Amino acid sequence: MQVNNAFFCEYSFDELSIRLCDRWETGLLLYGRAELTSAGDDYADEFYVSAIRLDGGARLARPSLLNGIGNFEAELFRRIAAVIEDDKTHIGRHAAELFASELEQCRQVDHDQARKIRQERTL
Repeated sequence: MQVNNAFFCEYSFDELSIRLCDRWETGLLLYGRAELTSAGDDYADEFYVSAIRLDGGARLARPSLLNGIGNFEAELFRRIAAVIEDDKTHIGRHAAELFASELEQCRQVDHDQARKIRQERTL
């Protein structure tokens, strides 16, 4: 079964801690939403974080050559995404479960949809 490359869902996180100086920093807890996007046909059930919006309103874009590789926002994005994309973390496992569930719902095919559409048109 082919997966739509454009599939994405939103994952809300709270009290996310990131690694600083080779340890988990609990003095800096982050709250927000991450956009989880399908990694493509070759990685049917996998995702990556494509965007992050912190609860304060800041939007962090996935780093690229165009939007600054070495700035603070890019590094913060990388660190948050690393936690969410890592299935060894509690948040990463939760994000993976949510993504799998949302993707499965998207894949569900309503075999009776044509009949339902005809009924709606006659009404």
